[in-house]
Amino acid sequence: MIRIAVSGVGRMGSYHLSVYERLMSEGYPVEVAAVCDVDPLRLDGSKSTLSNIAASGADITAYRSYTSLDELLEKEDIDAVDIVMPTYLHASAAEKVLLSGRHCMCEKPMALNADECGRMIAASGSSGKTLMIGHCLRFWREYVYLKRISDSGVYGASRAAVLWRGGFQDHEKSPSWQDWIITREKGGGGLFDQHIHDADAIRWIFGKPDSVSVYGRTVFPHSANDIVSANYVYPSKVIYAHDDITYKGLPFGYGFTVNFEHATLKYADGVLTVYPESGAPFVPDLSDCGETDDAYYNEIKYFLNCISSGTKPERCMPHESAEAVATVVAETESADCGGKTIAL
Repeated sequence: MIRIAVSGVGRMGSYHLSVYERLMSEGYPVEVAAVCDVDPLRLDGSKSTLSNIAASGADITAYRSYTSLDELLEKEDIDAVDIVMPTYLHASAAEKVLLSGRHCMCEKPMALNADECGRMIAASGSSGKTLMIGHCLRFWREYVYLKRISDSGVYGASRAAVLWRGGFQDHEKSPSWQDWIITREKGGGGLFDQHIHDADAIRWIFGKPDSVSVYGRTVFPHSANDIVSANYVYPSKVIYAHDDITYKGLPFGYGFTVNFEHATLKYADGVLTVYPESGAPFVPDLSDCGETDDAYYNEIKYFLNCISSGTKPERCMPHESAEAVATVVAETESADCGGKTIAL
């Protein structure tokens, strides 16, 4: 039985908690021992902004709760901690967890800079405990299928790709803790909060680009690059990613269009379609691209399986998560310099 604690029970943390509850209901050998959050109003369920918790189905009040990660680590007999805290706290929290002799799952992005990522990796190495960062697109069926098509060469080499995401987020009615998501020093702005999904996916699927050039616009006070267009330079591919967290009223969405020599793959409005060079378009069977259509469930179960089997998380290695951060750090520099090309 794996005993786990969830540290940070805001929007994403509450969803992680609901995944553990689902796994427990299915008989998976995991038990949520405790939850932790700096805001006590989250822990007793009284904070009005927690409608997301009700939507997730998680019951935070069912578990022992702490407002201090240090106290939780001191008092709880646990095997692992799932860190779903503000990005600027990831490195220090992960170090504490790993050096206390516990395994660590940490939400993306890994951290805000290379030094913090290095500290996390070093703590995992010295403690011998598993560290995995929650890059959910690596467990998202449509992106897993795209990766397989790219690796297999069944439609030839990729020529071009457009990845996009964005949508309305009301940061006034539903603020994050101390507005960390839209504070540059705490959340990194749009590049780190949302766009890093696609930055990591691009490296994972197409390999490391030679350089990157990014144009950005900051809309929210104290934030950074809330609207971005990123161009990735490859010897023989044209790859572009767009993210916008400032749309008014438009629901959140994401997708991609990838041009191969003999087919085009398009993922939009929740449907992946293959347009082959010859033959009719079709929607592929994705059942073998992930256990479920919930990427968060897939990634968390994968992490737990790694703990149980004593194996490394090869589908999402820490050094790859650190490389995604390095890419976004370079993108931030490029955006700050008006689109300057930055070598990777």
